[in-house]
Amino acid sequence: MKTRHLLSLAALGGALLLTGCSTTGPLPTFGKAITPEWITTNFDGLPGDEYIATSNLQDVVFNGRGEVIGWYVKNYAGTPYIKRSADGTYDFSALRDQKGIVNLVAGRKALAVQAAGGLNPVAAAEVTAPTGLTTDLKANRQDAVFRYTQGGATVTKTVTLHPRNFKVDVRTEVAGGPERVNLLFPGLGKAGDPRVQALTVGSAQPAAVQGSGKLSVENIQYAALQENPSQVAHALILRPQAGDASSTATPASAPADASQAVNVTLAGGAQSLITASVPATSTLEIYGGRNELIHLYQSGYTSLPGLFKPNFFGQISLYIVKFMEWLYGMIGNWGLVLVILTVLLRAVMWPLMQAQGRTTARMQVMQPKIKEIQEKYKERKDLDSQRAMQTEMQQLYRDYNFNPAGCLSTFIPFPVLIALWSTIRNFEFDSGFLWLPDLAIPDPFYLLALVYLVVNIGQLYVMTRKTPDMFRQQAFIYLIFLYFALTFPAGVTIYIILSTLIGIVQQVLINKQVERETATIGQRVEKAGSRPTNTPKTTKVIDAPKK
Repeated sequence: MKTRHLLSLAALGGALLLTGCSTTGPLPTFGKAITPEWITTNFDGLPGDEYIATSNLQDVVFNGRGEVIGWYVKNYAGTPYIKRSADGTYDFSALRDQKGIVNLVAGRKALAVQAAGGLNPVAAAEVTAPTGLTTDLKANRQDAVFRYTQGGATVTKTVTLHPRNFKVDVRTEVAGGPERVNLLFPGLGKAGDPRVQALTVGSAQPAAVQGSGKLSVENIQYAALQENPSQVAHALILRPQAGDASSTATPASAPADASQAVNVTLAGGAQSLITASVPATSTLEIYGGRNELIHLYQSGYTSLPGLFKPNFFGQISLYIVKFMEWLYGMIGNWGLVLVILTVLLRAVMWPLMQAQGRTTARMQVMQPKIKEIQEKYKERKDLDSQRAMQTEMQQLYRDYNFNPAGCLSTFIPFPVLIALWSTIRNFEFDSGFLWLPDLAIPDPFYLLALVYLVVNIGQLYVMTRKTPDMFRQQAFIYLIFLYFALTFPAGVTIYIILSTLIGIVQQVLINKQVERETATIGQRVEKAGSRPTNTPKTTKVIDAPKK
């Protein structure tokens, strides 16, 4: 199999991952990055306004009590589930219809406060309008303070979302009520039987429940609802924190006073639920997003025992992302980090790609002779003729020092390439590069997609220059790939373009080298010495040295 075919299959595989094989909702809409903001609207049609925090990664809908009634995670960063008209009005139909869009809370409420003595999520309460609805993209935060009174107790929730990741900090304060309250965390969307588990502080392994069972775990380090890991799976994870939501909270250690511990009751099955028993004043960090390695790593969750176990490709991804972070610490620019990473990776793979490139180049040089042999035996289907054709083909391979098994070298770097693709696709770069506002979303000006098309057509030409028919047959495929290039995160497209350009240069050098080596194969020259004028000319074949 030729490199071009393998790269095409890899690109198609990546495209299928991006589309989720039509099971993960609508394809991303081309356009500019979503500017994080708070939207005040009557979302559910009931009395009172709702408050929507929108960003590239998710749209989270709060009611007046600070309860999450809609938690819409985006599988494609930058997809505008909420459409804004020219007159400034908003269209929420995609979120309300939920066609192909996952709502983590699935019609229930997260962050609902429950306690004996009057705190009841389904009972009426005196709600005041939230304050501090602010967005600070530079600081990576969206803040809001919700307050309501019920049963003589006043509940205040200070919420901080982080637009560049899936974390939400929630500080809950209950005044005039019980010393401990319950916070409810339902999920995960339509998952029938997610893994529900919690880890006690100091334990090595979490306790888990699946099916319709229930389990109580005290003094937790974390509690989690998780689907099986994939690019389209989801997770809801909560961790007790020391500090408050308006500052950088830190994971809480084992409290000296047991009354300050966070205890949970886990319920599995389709109605999975984490009920967290917390002090009247508490701070929790909540991860509500994709159950995928890179996002979990960037949010600081991969070090938690039993939460996520990377597979072989995941281990490679972790090495890659750590190396990227090391480079960024020295360079301070994610775009340059991608450039350097691509060059270094191609340098490491140069010998392998050199072997494959020589195989491809020799195949191109041999194509006319292969076609001659095939035409020669086109009408001869008997066994002896077929054996003769195979003999001539094998002799041709020997003459040109061609080894069909050399194509297998292409598969060797595939684990790294797959891991690199997944790493860059899921990495949140928190910055732009050149004209690109954000490397984690597609190029809003479509320039990278155009360059992607040009360089891939160029590589196809270099690899099929002696077979114009093959070039014409395969060139139209890139019109299909152009569509997917429009949806790739800009960081992914930069990597593909640079890698392809380096591959073109390498293949051009190899083509010239192989053409020099094979230039004299099959040429006939006169035998040295004199001969009678009436004697037929004697010739011999001189083969180029086999290298």
